[in-house]
Amino acid sequence: MDTVRLIHFADLHLGVEAGGRPNRATGLNQRVHDVCDRLDELCSVAEDEGVHVVLFCGDTFKHQHPTPTLQRLFAQRMRRLARAGIRVFLLIGNHDLPKMAALAHPLEIYEALEVEGVVIGDRARLYPIALADGVELQVGALPHFSRSQVLSKMDDTDDPDATIEHAISQAVRRLADEVDPAQPAVFCGHCHVNQAVVSTSQAMFGLSDIEVPLSTLASTGAFAYYALGHIHHRQVLSTEPFVAYSGSLERIDFSEGEVAVVGANAAVERRQREAKGFYRFDLVQRGDRWTLDGAPVFREVSARPFITVRIEMDATGDPTAEVIGRIEAARSAGCTFESAFVKVAVTLDASDRGRLRHRDIRDAVAEAYDCRVAVTAADDAVAVRDPRFAERMGEEEALERYLETRQDWAPDREELSRLGRALIREVLA
Repeated sequence: MDTVRLIHFADLHLGVEAGGRPNRATGLNQRVHDVCDRLDELCSVAEDEGVHVVLFCGDTFKHQHPTPTLQRLFAQRMRRLARAGIRVFLLIGNHDLPKMAALAHPLEIYEALEVEGVVIGDRARLYPIALADGVELQVGALPHFSRSQVLSKMDDTDDPDATIEHAISQAVRRLADEVDPAQPAVFCGHCHVNQAVVSTSQAMFGLSDIEVPLSTLASTGAFAYYALGHIHHRQVLSTEPFVAYSGSLERIDFSEGEVAVVGANAAVERRQREAKGFYRFDLVQRGDRWTLDGAPVFREVSARPFITVRIEMDATGDPTAEVIGRIEAARSAGCTFESAFVKVAVTLDASDRGRLRHRDIRDAVAEAYDCRVAVTAADDAVAVRDPRFAERMGEEEALERYLETRQDWAPDREELSRLGRALIREVLA
């Protein structure tokens, strides 16, 4: 065996239901089916291309306590891969970790049942995965960790940041030192690398209280590929060695979708959506070393579209007809609303707000999976004390910014955001 074929993906977040509604055939929220469909696409590629190992870099479920139904849906896909002879490495992310150390994480069941072909990375160590012909893939794992976790294992220090960085550096170095250069080796981490670009919505919730320097992570050269999870935005941080976030497998919200700004003259400026998918790459043996066989390839999946149509106008006639005309301009410019989440963001004079017929606007994109209308009055002037709320913003953005100010709500921020967004959409519909 002189070639190892691999897939790298991350941030499944199975159980996220924002914006979805029940599927009539199953009763499950359609967003759950969306995530499972993307995972099925990945499984098909793994089967068709004879992939040996699938690397998953953390955040399997929405939170640490998935329902039995969600656990079954994920287990069915893992069993599909195992039956095809494909090994699976599952790294623990922050959404997989229980709030108490004594509690089991949702992936421990695979170890308890000794599921063949599935390896759980819940410790910072080197995991061997036996393949064919004596080849053993070495996976250096860095599961998610918090500042408090690191400091709890150390004596008091005057410079905790330096202490944490030193501890991370030592852990990465230890993993590298244990690598056998005669066998293939990859690195899997669920962490926030300091050079990563973070989407606005993900930054709102706060990513991590520790940022890992790229130089600390990838300076050893012991691993042929660095597979990362935690940041939903796909990006390559380094090509030598290759360090990349695969991004989430399915879109989470409008920040990851397409934006079409439609001007008064029907001119449309489109900002393309963020592609979702996974990396496919091969390791080959050249002499006494294993290296990448060419550049890893990003494979896009059919993630559900999210499209924001931004319209700013000073309507002199029927504002609803004007908005619908702008939507048609976006459609003519190439915006495809079929099965998409669509947000029509309209800015107009406050006096025209009551004349906007939301139902007619939603009917104009009847082919969409869901359409919401967000209206901002151009002459709104609200006195605020907090400078973070001084600029004009929509209701949902204001909600997110407010939640950001309440550190005491941090553990429940995602659920509060979901409930708040649902209430806003119900009131404004």
